[in-house]
Amino acid sequence: VYVSNTTNKSEGSLCFKDTNYTVFTIPSVLNITCPMHGQYVIYYNERLSWTTFLSDEYRYAYNDLCEFEVYGMYLIS
Repeated sequence: VYVSNTTNKSEGSLCFKDTNYTVFTIPSVLNITCPMHGQYVIYYNERLSWTTFLSDEYRYAYNDLCEFEVYGMYLIS
């Protein structure tokens, strides 16, 4: 998950990167707190070409994302 002021993730800041979950351990609801400001929240999923996978079903980047909620505050100074 990146937070950015453009639609280009490489110009944004990394907010969350999963390095621990597996298909068996990922929770059905995951709450992430990112103390950042930006116009865009970019959800990015990638499979690296040099990675070895258990079977063909894990080879391609796939997710079943049903809902992605973003909450923020608008501050007036």
